Amino acid sequence: MTGTIKVKAFAVLLDASRTRHVIYLNRDPTKHPAEFHRLLGGHVEFGERSADAVVREIAEELGAELTNTTLLGVVENVFEYAGRPGHEVVFIYGGTIADDVVPAEGGWFDDDGPIRVEWRRIDTNTNIPLYPEGAQQLIDGWVGFSPTSGGLGAAG
Repeated sequence: MTGTIKVKAFAVLLDASRTRHVIYLNRDPTKHPAEFHRLLGGHVEFGERSADAVVREIAEELGAELTNTTLLGVVENVFEYAGRPGHEVVFIYGGTIADDVVPAEGGWFDDDGPIRVEWRRIDTNTNIPLYPEGAQQLIDGWVGFSPTSGGLGAAG
């Protein structure tokens, strides 16, 4: 098998109440459901540290400064998108942006083309998958959400 493993850095950007986070809305017509959510972020460049990459990527995608970053974890994501295989190692950071960057109803941003950015509730049971796989568990642990007890602050 040929291909490359990509190294990426993504951010979990919570609202002030810590009940929602920002996602990039995308589609893969080869899957059901076709819509999916992905954390914002992107490629780590050669010689760049992942912590610096996530700050740069959020600035590029949202035009916003990412602050208070903390590494939540690292996940390996082996997937298929639009019928093509992919493999990436993703550093997932928690962080803060200004409250007014992403409107409550979401909005369109420019990242070498238009991207739809929206808010996703942390405690919702949705049919729309969140990628990369493993991200939801890192988010739940960071905010103290326990899906089995159904509430924030239930995890210990």
